[in-house]
Amino acid sequence: MIITEDIINKIIQLRNINVIIKGGNIEFLNTSISRVNHKFISDKKYYVYKGTFYIDIVTLAKKELINVLKEICISPNYYSEDIQKKLIIIVNFHLLNSIYQQSVKTIVDTTYNNCSFMIHTNNLNSVGRNIISRFIVFTLPIKPNNDDTLQITYNKIIKFLKKGKLNSKVVEDIRELSYMYYMNHTHSTDLQKLLIKRIGSNSYIPNSIKYKVVEDICRINVLYQHSYRKPIFFEFIIISLFKHLEHYTYNL
Repeated sequence: MIITEDIINKIIQLRNINVIIKGGNIEFLNTSISRVNHKFISDKKYYVYKGTFYIDIVTLAKKELINVLKEICISPNYYSEDIQKKLIIIVNFHLLNSIYQQSVKTIVDTTYNNCSFMIHTNNLNSVGRNIISRFIVFTLPIKPNNDDTLQITYNKIIKFLKKGKLNSKVVEDIRELSYMYYMNHTHSTDLQKLLIKRIGSNSYIPNSIKYKVVEDICRINVLYQHSYRKPIFFEFIIISLFKHLEHYTYNL
């Protein structure tokens, strides 16, 4: 069954079933979730809003996941008088190996009084059959061919650069942009390529500055590729642009 925004809303509000949502169009899922829980607060390891917890396997070390779930599930949801269950949303579940998946299954089985689960996976075949049997399976709608979030995020980065000053408010905005981007993407490689392409083709920026931009992005990207908290390193990439482009923001 193809999932709709209305179904997602009911799952979040009622919290009476466990569901697996399969498919690559995670943007649709996150957009639907954010319209209900539009005040998610980052707790570094996950996002939380009134008893709803959003965990991305990409940004959380797998060894931390089980401990985090146990901490979350230990008590009922006291944010609501009507619904005492917490909702745990786990995206990119397919990145977990079978051992961690079975650990999650055990938590699902033992915390059904306190929690319900919404699990996203790109590939249903990568999820254990004994896990699937405990969930209702939905399919995400087909992902559109064009990804507008690339251009939108790029425009926001340029807007930050044009402000000129890297103060605490701008750093906080960059951090929020980085984490929001990773709620819709598993990597930022395409966005990094777009940044290099646009900066490289800008005739107002000296070649020596362009070389330094590419050198910094490549250096940070080596660390980025081996990190499980990728938004932090992408945030670092954006901040590095301030150092190189501070005198060339007018023509960006």
